Parts: sequence; structure tokens; C-alpha cells
Amino acid sequence: MSGIQIGEILQNILTAEQWKELKIFMLEGQTKDTYPEICRGELHICLESRNAWIGEQHLGLTKYEFDVLCLLARHPRRVFSKEQIYEHVWEKESGKTDNATRCVISGLRKKLKQYIDKEYIQTVRGIGYKFVIPEA
Repeated sequence: MSGIQIGEILQNILTAEQWKELKIFMLEGQTKDTYPEICRGELHICLESRNAWIGEQHLGLTKYEFDVLCLLARHPRRVFSKEQIYEHVWEKESGKTDNATRCVISGLRKKLKQYIDKEYIQTVRGIGYKFVIPEA
């Protein structure tokens, strides 16, 4: 199988965003962690300044809210358990992963809800949370 055939197969199974990221990685050697900005619908996240906006409205996120939002927004539609989110965001171990994650998600949702009626973070019952890009 040639590289062109593999590319055609990947283009058919990946989302437009995933295909774009793969092309950038292959051509420029960049990874998602080096992108200066994540744009998902009306949500814009600047990694360098650690700021997030809905349209022109600054969200004023805490460290943990920002880190959770980045984790979820980098992987739209992927379901993360509360434990996975905790492991990616918090530096120290604690027995209260469930409550810590739930509190941060709740605060994040409240801040997003101030500026937009669409749900970016969905609960997957019995498992955890996922990021979705709301339709216009």
C-alpha cells in the first residue's frame, strides 16, 4: 500500500480537525502541545497566555479549570473518566479524585454558561466527561 492510499484512507476516517492536525504534524513536526491556540466552536483557548474566551468574553478560569478545559478540548468526543482527568491535571495524589474533578467541571460549566447556552462538556453517566462542539 502506498503513502497516498494510506492518506486517502486516513482522510476518510478522521474528522476534518484530526486530518488537519495530522497534516501539520507530518509536514512541520508539530504536536498538539505546540499549538498556540485551540478553537472549538465559539470557544477559543490561548495556551501561551492560559486564557479562554467565548466570543469576546474572557472566562477568567482557575488553573484547574483551564487545564481540564484544555485536556477535554484537545480531544473532542473522547470520554475521560474522573480519574483520568485528575491524573492529567493535578500534580499530587489524593483520595478525593471524584469530588475534585466534579467541582472543577461544575465551575467550568457555570463560567461557560454565563456566555453561551450550548453545552461543551457532557457527562457520560457512570464513566466521566467528554467535550463536544455544539452545532450552530
